[in-house]
Amino acid sequence: MKQVKEALYNILFGPSQPSFLSPSSSSATITSAATSLGIPPEALSNLTSHSIHALENLSSFVPHPGSESCSSSVPAYRRAAVLLGLFSGRNGELYVILSKRSSRLRSHGGDTAIPGGRFEPTDPSLEYTARREAYEEIGLPIDPDKAVKLCQLPPFLSANELVVTPYVVFITDHTIQPHLNPREVDSIFSLPLVSFLYHNPPRDLRRSLKLASVPDPEALRYMPLNEVSPISDWHTCRDIIWLGGHRIRRHTFWDERNPIRGLTSDILIFAAMIAYAESPQFSLESQGQPTQSHLIKLAFDSPLALKMSRVKPRMQFLKSPDAFNFTKSYQTTTTTTRTTTTNYEWEQPQDENPHFPLAPTINYDTDQNSVISKSKL
Repeated sequence: MKQVKEALYNILFGPSQPSFLSPSSSSATITSAATSLGIPPEALSNLTSHSIHALENLSSFVPHPGSESCSSSVPAYRRAAVLLGLFSGRNGELYVILSKRSSRLRSHGGDTAIPGGRFEPTDPSLEYTARREAYEEIGLPIDPDKAVKLCQLPPFLSANELVVTPYVVFITDHTIQPHLNPREVDSIFSLPLVSFLYHNPPRDLRRSLKLASVPDPEALRYMPLNEVSPISDWHTCRDIIWLGGHRIRRHTFWDERNPIRGLTSDILIFAAMIAYAESPQFSLESQGQPTQSHLIKLAFDSPLALKMSRVKPRMQFLKSPDAFNFTKSYQTTTTTTRTTTTNYEWEQPQDENPHFPLAPTINYDTDQNSVISKSKL
């Protein structure tokens, strides 16, 4: 019976040895990477060569010039930033730090998030916004020597229509102790970055994700419906209808501590694609789905934008943060607090909006381009 189960597993989910596991890096590789990344060699010593190469890919990434199609149309009060913090985890893998929003919040309480929030008038740049918010929420260091910037990702549009710019950093100080703000965060946890490329993770990765070595058929019966992908106990997706009636695919990853969905999933998938230079194992977008750049343009620079109600500006005359550089000394700000505490929920990028209607189920007879083939690892 065990052999039958293993044979079935290999047919459905591929070989047990994932591509991300590779031998530990040589001293020459570590020295070279440390020089190019500006990271101390000892901070890289536990990473596999594959993980180090992922850091190098992120470090060399530059967003396309047109990744934000209407930057002048997005006011400062509609901008936010998040800090995607990576660190060296078990087995030399790159892990990403995630937080669980406080369950006491009236809106989206308990959701998984990447630390971050809205741009404030005293922030010298969006990068600083991401660092400040991560420090205030969970205690990640503002010091750029302890959280070394790898890259800036293109902006994403959140469900509450904030333009969110992610910054990817590598945590070099392994002695950092998290300090959670209980008003904002209930807990933090971490996951392998590579896991956001998988629909059905290989066996060794399943162990890191605390999934059963072989998916339980009985448990799979209770998983949410998938739009186009085969059944899975890790990843599901559904399409919603958003701006202008466009069909948008939303992904959910079912971690045992808290699901990762919506905007957070989109950012993590994109970061993993850049890091590992691989496409995800699942169908990423719905057929004809607008790019993030197009969604931002629809929200802020189109006839549709003029018809939609907006949150009343509280920083109408604030200069756009894109004009600033990250120059402010971190020492002068480690004791600062949020300028206003009454609008925290309003300030945070939202993953999902419960009022978004689900898209009609895809007709597999007429929309074959939307159906993916069996995943191959």
